Amino acid sequence: MLNYGCSSDEELIEPRNSFTRIYETQQFSDRYEPLAVVQTADSGYLTLSKTEQWKAHLFKSSDEGISQWEMTMEETFVNPLPHLFAQDSGFVIFGMNELSQSMEVYAVNPVAGTVNRINTISNIKYPLAAHRTADNGWVFLGYDRESRSSTLHAYNNTFAEIWSESYGAEEDVEEYVINHIAGVGSALPFLVGTNGNQVYFNGFYNYSFSLVFANQSNGEIAGTLHGYRDESVISALHPTSSGQYALAQRKFGQGALLSNAAISEQAIAVGSDLPTVDFNEIDENARVMIKEFTQAGQEVIMYGTQTKRRQMVFYAYAKESGELISINYLGQTNPYLLGDFSVTGDGGLVVAAETYVAGRFSRLQLFKLSKQEFSEWF
Repeated sequence: MLNYGCSSDEELIEPRNSFTRIYETQQFSDRYEPLAVVQTADSGYLTLSKTEQWKAHLFKSSDEGISQWEMTMEETFVNPLPHLFAQDSGFVIFGMNELSQSMEVYAVNPVAGTVNRINTISNIKYPLAAHRTADNGWVFLGYDRESRSSTLHAYNNTFAEIWSESYGAEEDVEEYVINHIAGVGSALPFLVGTNGNQVYFNGFYNYSFSLVFANQSNGEIAGTLHGYRDESVISALHPTSSGQYALAQRKFGQGALLSNAAISEQAIAVGSDLPTVDFNEIDENARVMIKEFTQAGQEVIMYGTQTKRRQMVFYAYAKESGELISINYLGQTNPYLLGDFSVTGDGGLVVAAETYVAGRFSRLQLFKLSKQEFSEWF
């Protein structure tokens, strides 16, 4: 099913319900790679992007997608992590101090247009992923170049450390980590999360880029799903219930999905044994996002990524059965790289993407699908 941003005659079409906007930049050669998009308290949209110089860029638009303010954050704050976490009346973002390699925390009030640093966590170096836990605490993934280790760090909601643990890599992988941060080559799918009493991370461990499970109370390792070096790895993961996951896999550049995978979190296994389904249209080493929501009373797992033809593609699955509901494409006129997507308060969908005008000039683009348009995907 191809989506052209049209809507049925039965729906009242207003600019805030459905729009497509491409945003110009002050510098013609600027590039912004969107990492996250969220709806704000005033029904507008906040987009977090990464510039070509690793900097964090924030862009606020109204409920009709009209530009309100934008900001490239201070010079030393680089490598913004791909998430905007709701907190108080705004959001928090995480990234790295370019000089010390320590993790920094900023609070963003999108309605007021203010950004303030609220914490520097000096014992987390090369921050790579962040996750909010069910009790409003935090788990962070980092990398320690001195010990050649991936590191996990658990914090409470006031950023007081609970525990930290290291997981050694048997080879020197610092170059891979730095290239990922600097945007050299394909980004690596670092991630961290929790499921029940397990915490997991996707990162370097032993001789490969692996999915590692540990005890959430102390970080003690429980099991591992090994990848093959950094070439055959889990590229996205979303827990659906205890021991069950929706996941994506990157297999020597090719994309594969599995919407209902049973993973033994206490075992040592190999990711290539998973019965994933290949989707040859997925772009080589493309970033994949997985979101869960309810649509018309049905729990849905939806994957978002882009194709080799640089269209955005969304695969919707029924959570309970794991069956594929539909495949939907977005973006026809220009090449697109998907940044993020989110279900909106009116039951529609907002999508942030990087597009190329005239095939050359990078621009940030927002798509807003109305409730009616989005419902036609199901």
